[in-house]
Amino acid sequence: MRAAGTTPPYAMSTAVGLLAIIAVFWGLNWPIMKVGLTEIPPWVFRGSASIVSGLGLFALAKFGGHSLAVPRGQRRGLAISAVLNMALWNILVLYGVDLMDAGRAVILAYTMPLWATLMGTLVLRERLGPRAIAGLTLGLAGMALLFSVDAEVLKGNLLGPLLVVVAAFCWGAGTVAIKHARLTIPVTVAVGWQHMIGGAPIALVAVLWDVHNVDTVSLWPVLAVVYNMTVTGILCYWAYFKVVSLLPVVASTVGTMMVPVIGVFANAVIFQVTPEWVDYAALSAVAAAVFLVMTRRGR
Repeated sequence: MRAAGTTPPYAMSTAVGLLAIIAVFWGLNWPIMKVGLTEIPPWVFRGSASIVSGLGLFALAKFGGHSLAVPRGQRRGLAISAVLNMALWNILVLYGVDLMDAGRAVILAYTMPLWATLMGTLVLRERLGPRAIAGLTLGLAGMALLFSVDAEVLKGNLLGPLLVVVAAFCWGAGTVAIKHARLTIPVTVAVGWQHMIGGAPIALVAVLWDVHNVDTVSLWPVLAVVYNMTVTGILCYWAYFKVVSLLPVVASTVGTMMVPVIGVFANAVIFQVTPEWVDYAALSAVAAAVFLVMTRRGR
């Protein structure tokens, strides 16, 4: 008999495969978003991507024979997670990445597991042990390094980094919210509704205001939006919340520590930016922090 609190082998192997997909395609998305935002304003970018992704997931759910109905007792939790995971996370990140280097933005954004762990202790009553405390301290030190050591960041606008950190907090809280909701609907349906609920107000602002800021759009920014509509919005979000449904909150975010690794070096290749020592130091600190927080003896 499997011990309580352990994860069956099939679930772990599935989660590892999905986390590998997340690491590669979400890592690549950070410089891709930067390309899209050069000509497409944030609200139009995110509103269009979320709505199309939601409709695509609904189509896949119907094709698979699933109902789109959400039980009444689960609607509040789904709505809260949609606001945190889709609306706040996406808009804050888009504005943040537009104001700073995409490689450094991804390091700050993927401190999300640290915030998820903190929220887990408050909402899900998960115990915060010495390793988690050490990890949180190390992760915060990595963020402080980006803020304090880099003269360019100090002389520039701190709004970008702050927006990305707040976005990371929202995503961490949203991960806990979706776990706490104990949804019984298929993951495809749950992610589709999160896109639609979180994307609706963004799309409304885009139609009423931000669409007027669109000028001539070239091919690469359009392809960046298409990538977010399909690869990121459908595949990666489905994969992430599938992992969340398979594993505890702490374990479900372990693979995201690879996303900033891919993101930093994809950004360097696409924008021909050479990572500096501060990037490697902060990245190492965050990766070590997440490793400490997400791993436990016997797991």
